[in-house]
Amino acid sequence: MIFFRLSQVAPSPTAQYLDDALPQLQKTMRGATVTKDTVKQDLERAAEVQRVSTRLISQLHKTCSGISPRFDSFVDELKTSQWSDAFIGH
Repeated sequence: MIFFRLSQVAPSPTAQYLDDALPQLQKTMRGATVTKDTVKQDLERAAEVQRVSTRLISQLHKTCSGISPRFDSFVDELKTSQWSDAFIGH
């Protein structure tokens, strides 16, 4: 993800867009919508996108914590979810 690389190279400018990126990150972390036409490959693809997004969120939290209260609240929610392992030690 470009956002991940930007958070490493230029954390301050990236932090300005946390609130703009937050709705898409929240949608991604909710997972795939399961319908009668959903196949296993769709679920695996969605899980991989969630893993990558978790790494991004963890990196952003390390470099941009305290800048966006909405983002910090979202990270706190993730820390109490199935994704809590990604935030151990942060």
